[in-house]
Parts: sequence; structure tokens; C-alpha cells
Amino acid sequence: MKRILNLEGAINLRELGGYPTKDGTTIKYNKLLRSGDISNLTGKSLSYLKNYGLRYVVDFRSNSEQQTWADKTADFYKIYSDPVYPLKGNGDKLAGIINHGDYSYLGMIYQSVVLDQHGQQAYKILFDLLLNNDQEHQALLFHCAAGKDRTGIGALLVLKALGVDDETITRDYLLTNLMYENRQTIEATLNNENGDQDINQMNMTKGDLDDITSVFKAIEHYYGTFDNYLDKALGIDKTKLNKLKAIYTE
Repeated sequence: MKRILNLEGAINLRELGGYPTKDGTTIKYNKLLRSGDISNLTGKSLSYLKNYGLRYVVDFRSNSEQQTWADKTADFYKIYSDPVYPLKGNGDKLAGIINHGDYSYLGMIYQSVVLDQHGQQAYKILFDLLLNNDQEHQALLFHCAAGKDRTGIGALLVLKALGVDDETITRDYLLTNLMYENRQTIEATLNNENGDQDINQMNMTKGDLDDITSVFKAIEHYYGTFDNYLDKALGIDKTKLNKLKAIYTE
């Protein structure tokens, strides 16, 4: 199976199946997709996604982004609006306490997102929908604009919950940088002159290893373990975690 799905009208659309876990299982194919903008999907691409089994689309973009570039609608999937921004602001303070400027621009933002009450609520909705996606031959796609930051954090949380090791999670995150080789297309599609300039800057910035490391550090600092973060921040206790693994790994 291909990791990067070059479907017409999609940005940075990727398969998350096939990754090994520490439990000796593998993430199932045709269950999980991560993506950037999907507002320009063609009929051919929609046909592919219908055959793939897509049923759930989770949109992490802001309300204004969703209005400007509305997701392509189809009768075989339902779109769930789940904006990660605007944050409440409490995550910024927590990230600042542990860093003192040690991390990159994106790294600090990522820490703020995973520690922020609103950011946590957005990813809690994702995990709730992941638990609903429990039927055979049905898949869930989550996305933002570039498929790098809000989606990257979502992929990190999901993959780590399913038992994928940190090195593999980091490699998956850095695959996004391949997308930036076609800079002209990215800027034309994602740079909204009238939109949130912070989001624009994030969309235009490549990711690096420190960005992911910063998330692991923030969670460990405030929650001790990742399982504790899942439970306390996202409402995924041991029973729900076992259900997630049953749905998405084999």
C-alpha cells in the first residue's frame, strides 16, 4: 500500500495503516487517513475515497477557513467541524514555563495546543469519533489546511495511543516536508491574505524533529505518562484505549 495518496484536489493526503506497534500488532489499512485541504477533490478522487470506505471527515480548521475553503461534500461521508483554534490561552502559559525559549516557533505552538483546554477538547472529539468508527470497511479522515500542524498533532496523538514508537511517529510527521517541494501550489492554495496570519505562517513553515520532541516533553512534564494524558486530557481511559486498539490494529 502507498503511504502518500496523490489524489487530485487533495493536499498531503496520507495512509496511516501499516505502521507497527510496540504490542507486536500493525495499524490496519483502510481505517485512518490524515490530510490537508480537501476542498478541491475531483469526482475521480471522491470515487477512490468511496471505495476506500471513507465515512467520517474531521475538519480541524477554523470557522473562517471552513467557510473560505469548504470541504467537498459527498453522500458517503459526514463532515464534523472540529476547530483547534482559537485556543483559550492557558496552554501558552504552561508551555512558556517549561521552555524559556528553547523550542522552535512551531514547537512552542504545538506545546500550547496539547496543553490548552480548547485544543484538548478538539482532540477529544477526534478520539470520540475514532471510537465510533468501529464498523468493518469504514474509515475516518482528519485534516486541516496543510495537513502538517493541527493534523500532525492529531496523528501523533493517535499513533502514540495505538502503540507506535516515537521514531516512527516522527518519520510520519516529517513526510509532510515532501509536500513543500511544490511551494507554488502550497502558497496559492493555503496562503489566505485575509485570514489568520499565525495560521498562514504555520502553513508556510516546514516541520523539524524538535517540533515533535517538544510535544512529548510537554506531555511528560505535566502528565507524567502519555496514558495519563490520554485519560485526564482526552477522556480515553484504559477500557476506551483497548477498544481503540481493537478497532485500528491487527
